[in-house]
This record gives sequence, C-alpha cells and structure tokens, in this order.
Amino acid sequence: MKTILHVTEVLSGGVLPVISGICNGLCDMYRFVVIYGDRDDVPKNLNEIFDSRVKLIYLPSLKLKMSLKDDLSAIKEIRRCVKDEKPDIIHIHSTKAGIDARVGLLGCKVTKYYTPHGFCFLRKDQNNIKRFILKTMEKTLAKMCDGIIACGKYEYEVAKKISTKAVLIENGLDTEFVDKALAEEELKEEKEHKYTVYTAGRIGPQKNPKLFNEIASNLPDYKFVWIGEGEDRNLLTSTNIEVTGLLSRRDVIKRAKNYDCYLSTSLWEGLPIALMEAMYMGKKCVVSDVEGNNELIKDGETGYLYKNIEAAYSAISAEKTFGNSAKIVINDEYSLAVMCRKYKSIYG
Repeated sequence: MKTILHVTEVLSGGVLPVISGICNGLCDMYRFVVIYGDRDDVPKNLNEIFDSRVKLIYLPSLKLKMSLKDDLSAIKEIRRCVKDEKPDIIHIHSTKAGIDARVGLLGCKVTKYYTPHGFCFLRKDQNNIKRFILKTMEKTLAKMCDGIIACGKYEYEVAKKISTKAVLIENGLDTEFVDKALAEEELKEEKEHKYTVYTAGRIGPQKNPKLFNEIASNLPDYKFVWIGEGEDRNLLTSTNIEVTGLLSRRDVIKRAKNYDCYLSTSLWEGLPIALMEAMYMGKKCVVSDVEGNNELIKDGETGYLYKNIEAAYSAISAEKTFGNSAKIVINDEYSLAVMCRKYKSIYG
C-alpha cells in the first residue's frame, strides 16, 4: 500500500475539507499521513474529522509568517517525518508549506506535488512589486517538485504559465457529510423569519469584510450573518450583522439551514468549498465576479455574479434563487467522488 504524505501550514478553512476528503475517500487504497502547522483556526477535533487510519502530525514550527528560526525548524521536522514515514508521494498544500517543504526536500527523490489553493501572487491586497517577487518565487519553486495540481480552472491556467507539469483536479464537496450534518439532529425549519444573508470564512482581507459591511448597512431590513472569526472583525460594524465566531464545519451547515442567501464579497478565491456547500443546500448565491466564484456560478443559471455594489443589492432582493440548478452542478461536477477518482489516477 502506497504512503501519501500531505504537508500544509493551514489545516482549516477550505483546505481542510479538501485534504480530509482525499484521505477519507481513498484510505482503503493508500496509507495517509498529514503534517499540519500552527494556526488559531485549526479545529480541535481533527481526530473526528479524519478517518482513524489517517496519521496526523502537528508541527508548531510550521507557521504562516516568515521566520528564519521557525522555518529552519519546520524544514528539519519535515525532513525527519519523511525519513520516518517513507512516503511514496508527498503532496504539499498552500504557499508557506509550499516554500518550506519544496526547499527543505530539495534533492529528495520522492515524487512531490504542490497545490496552491490560490497562488499568493494573485492576491489583490498586495502591490505590484511584491506580486512580481512572489510570482518569480513560485516559478523557481515549481522546478523543485514533480507537478502542480490546480484546484480550479483559473488556477490551472495560471499554473501552466509557471510549470510545464500542471494538472487540474477541481475541489470536490463531500455531499454525504453535508447530508449527515443536516440529519444529525432534528432541525426545525423556520417557516417565518427575517430574510437572512450569510457568508462563511475567515474575516480577513481576502473575504473583503468592508464590502460585506457596506452591503449590510444599506439593506437594514435584512439580517446578515458572518460565520467565522478573524483579524478584521472590527470592520463589521453594521447593527444588522451577527458574527458567530469560529464554528465547526458541521455547525456551519446546521446554522445555514434556515438562512436564505449566501453572499460572497471576496476579492479573490481558489475554488471555494463554502460556496459549494451553499449551492448544494439550494441557497440563493450572490457572489463577487472573481476567479473561483465565477467557475462555480453561472450568472442567471446557478446564481448571481455581481461586479458592483448596486448589482449585489439587486441580486440579494431578487426572487429567483436557482437552488435546484446549483445543486445539480455540485452533484454532477464537483462531488468528492469525482475528485477522489481523479486523485486516484494521479497517485497511481
């Protein structure tokens, strides 16, 4: 049985359900080991999220912020884990782990793949000089692995420009997990409630909480809910916004059951699992017209794309929801089964 070693600094957000989905979906065929780093939003119940056959290794030195001391320590620990676990394939996820693992394992003969989950140089909150430096870094690091596995079509098109060995395996939603979460306990469906618009994710620059707050403040008759926590929570000042704080993925799904509209104000995305969940649950989806969002949502067919705030207001207030069409797309094209089948062909 082949051993697949996953390495990531961020075992939370949209990265967690992708890695856990691969491991849980394919652990009958492969032995999985997951090395993960230090972040405040990593769930405490990882042993419940992953199949018991998956080995989890916590590296406190593997952090998001650059630090010579921590990075050297992380590299040393990753190399030790590779020596101990003897993986056949190493699959590296996200930017920071992508740096530490690829540099640290230079010369290691094991097959290595890298999934960016959103290239760092595509971030809209950075200046052009920094983005150029980051893009040059990614081009250099691409030569230190055996291929880039892009999680979305846009990421794949970018990956092809920096590596000759790029493949596309789109993120897939564990629809069975969503169904079980909704059926876990009797959930009373509210027949009458205030129209509720929600989003889910870390409250940070990528998700653009400033715009979320502006939309909420201009639609005072609606209730807005942000499921999550983050460094920019102070930007959510409108009195009709509720911030839940960190919740487990299961509780996110339960909370969303009686909400009406999923709103994304993101400035950039990879291929968002939170949007997939909303689509699968049949929610009206109103999302910013950025990469990732516009791969999943076809305007006027499976939801609404908006380019300006007036269009967002109009879409939130619109009667059409496209819920059934959106759910069909997730079932047919973005399910966990489809994703695992493609990874099986890559892992061999």
